[in-house]
This record gives sequence, C-alpha cells and structure tokens, in this order.
Amino acid sequence: MTIENFTPIITSSVGGFFIGIVLGYFVKKIIKILMFVTGGIVGLLLYLQQQEIISINIQKLESSSDFILTLLSSSIDNLSQIGDTASLGIPLVGGLSAGVAIGFSKG
Repeated sequence: MTIENFTPIITSSVGGFFIGIVLGYFVKKIIKILMFVTGGIVGLLLYLQQQEIISINIQKLESSSDFILTLLSSSIDNLSQIGDTASLGIPLVGGLSAGVAIGFSKG
C-alpha cells in the first residue's frame, strides 16, 4: 500500500472537516440572528397587546402553528428517506460531522 491509495480518503476527510467548521460556525450565527429577530417580534406583539393596540386570537394562532409544525415534521421525515449519506463516503461525512460539531461549539 502506497500513499497514493490513501490520498482520496485523506483529502475528503480533511476537506469535509474544514468545510464542517465553517458551516457549523455560520449556522450558529444564523440561529442567533433568527432567535434575536423572533424574540423582538414576539416582544413587540406582546407589548402592543398589553397596550390594547392590537388583539391576538390565540386559538387561531395555535391552530396555524400546529399545521406548520405538522408540515415541517412530515417534510423532515421525507428528507431522511431520500438522503443517502453512504453515497457521500464515510470519510467525507465523518470529517464534515466532526467539523460541524467543532464549528458550532466555537465562536
């Protein structure tokens, strides 16, 4: 066995690792921004309801959110059936997942 036999394995795992670090870091930043914006909107709506400027129909909001959550959960189930991570290769997926874990925990 020579080094040429291991070159594709090493490059895919190291490349996946570095891509995973960047991906994990940016996913964490995007989640922080989305949570900040969502919290601001909810806080504004609660303030406006308390000042009796607007009125929120809780039953309609609950039924809409149940529908959206059901739709999201079914689409996630469909994605898990479609995606075959074994075709990407074990070294790439292993490096990518380790990189995402490190990138998500840093920063």
